[in-house]
Amino acid sequence: MEFKKEDLFTIPNILTYIRLICIPIFMWLMIEYYLHDFTDLYMWASFGVFLFAEITDICDGYIARHFNQISDIGKVLDPIADKVLQCVAMLMLCICANIHWAFAIIIIVKEVYMGVTSKYWMRASKRQVEQKSNKVGKAGAFIYFAGILLSFFTKKHQIIYWVDFALLVIGSVLAIIAATIYTIIYERKLKEVRASGILETLDRYGNPLPTVEDRGEKENIQENTNSADEK
Repeated sequence: MEFKKEDLFTIPNILTYIRLICIPIFMWLMIEYYLHDFTDLYMWASFGVFLFAEITDICDGYIARHFNQISDIGKVLDPIADKVLQCVAMLMLCICANIHWAFAIIIIVKEVYMGVTSKYWMRASKRQVEQKSNKVGKAGAFIYFAGILLSFFTKKHQIIYWVDFALLVIGSVLAIIAATIYTIIYERKLKEVRASGILETLDRYGNPLPTVEDRGEKENIQENTNSADEK
């Protein structure tokens, strides 16, 4: 990966920065909602901030893909912003909206697990194996998102509470299945990369190691340079 200065202020990355800024604002509004006896104003404000943050996620992905603005900075920050936003939202809703703590624990453990194992796969394979989303993971994330949106309204509507509960159960099950699929697929890919012998030709960052011919050419160039300097 290469972080370039010109990528810092592309539109997709600016939208990601905005999403990161939304996280503490969302937390503050949810705390105010809790401290002010669940006043609707704070509930709607926090709902609006969360929805706005999620819309920036949709927009930055679309812009990055369709206008060729995908960057290594975005590849790192975008998923971090998404995961932190969803985990924080679930934690705050467990406190403020009677959502069961099990849902927050499942999503947080899953995201931490995926983050740790993704880093392991990249290091162990010298960046030859990178984590990518699958259909089960995408479906689970979408259902979880719908569940989080409904969670804002469960306190006053019993029917919505049970619909939301069902969505979060389905989302949790899909999250566990997705993590299992990730593990099986990428452990198999790591074994294939190790068996191929390509790791012996790469440095720790995934760059090709110099061959004997490359080293010989470099030595010849250095000798010629030294001879020219002596003359």
